This record gives sequence, C-alpha cells and structure tokens, in this order.
Amino acid sequence: MSPRMIIRISGKDYSDFLVEYDLENLTPEEKIREIITCYVILRRNRRKLPQKILNPFLNAFERYTGS
Repeated sequence: MSPRMIIRISGKDYSDFLVEYDLENLTPEEKIREIITCYVILRRNRRKLPQKILNPFLNAFERYTGS
C-alpha cells in the first residue's frame, strides 16, 4: 500500500491548484507528484550548485508552498 497524506489548504489555494493541473491536463495526484519531484530535485541539487543559482527557484517554490 502506498503512503497517504492529508493536507489542509484554503479554498482559494485549492481553486488555484485546480486551475493549474487542469490547464496541464493532469490529475491532482499527477500534479502533486510533479511538485514533490521538482522540490526534491532542487533540494538535492542545492549541495551541488552555487546557492545564487538555486535561490530564486527555491524561494519562489517555498513562497508558493508555504514551506
């Protein structure tokens, strides 16, 4: 059985998320998996790439996700 996760987000954030995954013709699960994959790749590469290159991407992602 795969792990399950429950998150709580505001109605506005959920509506924005619905628009995003619908525009890309993805299911909610596919879009969440894509977001997590991108975040993990960025975090892993944080050690390999100069911080000034990654900061704009990580900061934008963290602002968007509230991390």
